[in-house]
Amino acid sequence: MKHTAGKIRNADDPVPSVKCSVSVDGTWQRRGYSSLNGVVNAISILSGKVIDMEVMSQFCKKCDTKIPSSSFALKHQCANHKGSSGNMEVIGAYRIFERSVNSRGLIYSEYFADGDSKGYDEVKDIYGTNFVVKCECIGHVQKRVLTHLRNLKNKKLGGKGKLTDNFINKLQNYYGIAIRANVGNFLQMQSAVIAAFAHACSSAKKTQCINSAQKEATVGTNTSA
Repeated sequence: MKHTAGKIRNADDPVPSVKCSVSVDGTWQRRGYSSLNGVVNAISILSGKVIDMEVMSQFCKKCDTKIPSSSFALKHQCANHKGSSGNMEVIGAYRIFERSVNSRGLIYSEYFADGDSKGYDEVKDIYGTNFVVKCECIGHVQKRVLTHLRNLKNKKLGGKGKLTDNFINKLQNYYGIAIRANVGNFLQMQSAVIAAFAHACSSAKKTQCINSAQKEATVGTNTSA
């Protein structure tokens, strides 16, 4: 992991620390918030490789079975978290950001996450007031659209002529394409999303007017502004 960080920093670079973007996410040994063990990863957006990780544990069987005064127990310290399992990601993210300059020579200036801002709130001021910028991962946004559509399907909106699994997958894919193709242009992104919905709903018997949908989206945005 240090080798990966060194490639980003460039060993010959006179600047002691370099800004970079990371994706931060946590996982647990068990589903839910009852797990005793978890791990938080920081992955470089540039290389896609893990830069740093923090293993979180509330209990160690080896430590629990050893005599407290033994040399093994004195040297071995793996239970490094006290509190709820859900808070592991927050604490782990803070520890990773806290040591980034000293251990990796990097400043994590952009924080890509899955929509849960708890970890971001903990690290946004770690280098200075609001220094770290939170960026939404398009993949996670796309996943949330899928989840909401499935919930609507379960609320008696599913069935023939309504929301089906194939139609939901189509909407999700079109939504992701519309977002990725228009990053940095909100109006065009909004128009593309509405056009994608119109296209997904169109058929040989009933064709939706995509250009009209785009025009209405633009006019509606300008009016609200």
